[in-house]
Amino acid sequence: MRSSSALTGLLLLTLWAMPYPVYAETRTNPGPFFGAALDGYPLTLERLHAVENDLGLTPSLIVFFLQWPATPETGHFPAETLRAVEEFGALPCLTWEPMYIQDGHEHAVLAQRILDGEYDPFLRDFARAAQTHGQPFLIRLAHEMNLSRYHWGTTAEAYGPESPGLYRRMFRHVVDIFRQKAADNVLFVFCPNAESVPHPVWTDHGAWNTASAYYPGHDVVDILGMDGYNWGTTQNRAEHGWDSSFRSFADIMGPIREELTILAPDKPLVVFETASTDRGGDKNLWIRDAVKAMKDWALAGFVWFEADKEVDWRLATGTDPSLIDFLKSDIDCRAAQVIPFQPR
Repeated sequence: MRSSSALTGLLLLTLWAMPYPVYAETRTNPGPFFGAALDGYPLTLERLHAVENDLGLTPSLIVFFLQWPATPETGHFPAETLRAVEEFGALPCLTWEPMYIQDGHEHAVLAQRILDGEYDPFLRDFARAAQTHGQPFLIRLAHEMNLSRYHWGTTAEAYGPESPGLYRRMFRHVVDIFRQKAADNVLFVFCPNAESVPHPVWTDHGAWNTASAYYPGHDVVDILGMDGYNWGTTQNRAEHGWDSSFRSFADIMGPIREELTILAPDKPLVVFETASTDRGGDKNLWIRDAVKAMKDWALAGFVWFEADKEVDWRLATGTDPSLIDFLKSDIDCRAAQVIPFQPR
């Protein structure tokens, strides 16, 4: 599929026989595509249609989450969820988390176990299964790596100045195995959080923790992503350890968007997780302003975290029906039309 002509242009994912119409025209005043990130696994077609009904919109990209196994021999490939998303008519995005839950606690898979090849049998089997599956999907590998909450590749205590280097090596190791198995239908996403914790400016010990420091290289990243939420006034220092305020999408996402576009200006940029509470401000206006900012920034798309979790992030909570009409008129219809395949 990597013809010489593709080196000077963009080869759309639709060329891989996705159930989307081929769309290669220049769009005038394009809106971002709309997707949904869903908690829980596996996903079924029935649940996807229920989410569609709750949203009042049809998401064209579905983000789901899957952890790695505690031991390499116990892993599996999410074939059923991929097929459900494809039958629904959306593009799947697997958020692939190199951690496992044991005795009720999360444990990051240590980088050395990955780099020493302990997980290579699992990764090879997964890549072979992806290649056999044949249909395009995204892998958002070890997302939000600039948050101490995840500390990919290390224990929480060891998360520090060595973490960006370990992350880059882990990311490249995984992509190399997929290439060896010719799983070219998989696109890899680099997706930091909007704000780093510890913060490189606001803390005296976090200068190492910039999103750019984790970037594994243009040759192994197909798509750039960013995550960020408006917590409104739901968080307070006594109960949650910090005080939140109602902030605009542009305020939350502006700095990381600038950092990523400087880092890799030719890569598509997608918001893979966002949502807003209605506590402390106008959620309807927040979403309208967010879509305007995304259009001004020429972002490829955005994914709404449709879940009642830490707070009720669901789109319908605190919004009115006119918002859905606005979104239908201002968003694009197909993720595959605007996420290009860029030869590395």
